[in-house]
Amino acid sequence: VVCRINVPLFLMITGALLLDRKEPIKEIYQKRIFRIASVLFIFSVFYYVIAVARGRNTGASVMDFLRRFLQGSVQESFWYLYLYLGVLIVLPFLRKLAESLENREFLYLLLLQLFAGIGIQILEKVTGIQINDNLYLINIYSFYVLSGYFLGNRIQIETIGKRQCLAIAGGLMLEIAVATGIIVWDYHQTGIYDQACIGLLSPILTLGIFFCIRWLCSRYRLPRWLESLVLFIGSCVLGIYLLEQFTRIQLLPLYLYLTEKSIGIVACSCYVIGSFLLALAYTILLKRIPGIKRLL
Repeated sequence: VVCRINVPLFLMITGALLLDRKEPIKEIYQKRIFRIASVLFIFSVFYYVIAVARGRNTGASVMDFLRRFLQGSVQESFWYLYLYLGVLIVLPFLRKLAESLENREFLYLLLLQLFAGIGIQILEKVTGIQINDNLYLINIYSFYVLSGYFLGNRIQIETIGKRQCLAIAGGLMLEIAVATGIIVWDYHQTGIYDQACIGLLSPILTLGIFFCIRWLCSRYRLPRWLESLVLFIGSCVLGIYLLEQFTRIQLLPLYLYLTEKSIGIVACSCYVIGSFLLALAYTILLKRIPGIKRLL
């Protein structure tokens, strides 16, 4: 349940940081879109070559690569880069929309998403009636970007007291318990774990965690060494994301060995942490190359 908020949180951070800026369309394309598109193309070529070398793609050709690249199937984990490119392309329109909306209209948007994205799905689960989804036109990803702008720039976080934040945090814990209960109930009804059901209450959890983290950051400072470490790893996040699948391939023999010698949670934890650290090491080395440093 908690892990489902990772991409929405990135989108909310994007909205909080980018929708409040003034940039001409030309600068957006030169500074942002070109960079992400270049990274996507270069690393798609990289993973396509790896797939061919591993014998996973027997019909390799330039046209096959271009087809897969346009479909987004060269490396499935890159789906977020395609999504992020889409956000950047419509960024000027989202900025205009965010600037013109009043706070009460943002609240209306939040309530509308809670009703359309959560209430309707619960109603469908309970009644078995499929409600026409054309009734609600706001894309869930646009909702997160706009919500990030609203919670990051319109809310005066200094006016929120400790008790209010603790109440929100307590509500989030209750929400996790309710979400878990819904998943268990749905499993007993259908016999499967439905992905849509697992992420049913993600909007509430995402907005709440974003708000609580922003409140904590406004009230408390991390120790200087820890702050420096977080900022350093944060500057390597894109590289880690791009190289994580490559390091998983490299460490797969270690994972298989550990699954035989230990319990699953230990093997999986070592596999994930090892892949992260190895991807971080690769990113640090690549960022020393001038041309690559500007991309990562």
